[in-house]
Amino acid sequence: MRPNDLPERWKAKLQDHLIAIGSKYKTLGASDFPNDNVVRISFEDKSKAEFRYAFIINAPELQEIAVFTEHCGYHIFQSYDEMDIMVEDFSDFSENY
Repeated sequence: MRPNDLPERWKAKLQDHLIAIGSKYKTLGASDFPNDNVVRISFEDKSKAEFRYAFIINAPELQEIAVFTEHCGYHIFQSYDEMDIMVEDFSDFSENY
């Protein structure tokens, strides 16, 4: 989804994140995205998703997590116990990773 498509229930979560990281803006900019990590999600059916230049926000009260990417939009997933989420540094990985 694009920034303007973000559901209302997530707008406050994103604002809280921006405040927490010390952003001086109310919307995400390029400097708000990490440039050296990868977010990996493994689902209970063994499906996987991977996002570079991304961060996650967990919202247990919504039973959702959101992945915010610099280049590939925003993604919201239902969270559950069997979901495995990893954020790893890829600065040491090769480009053919």
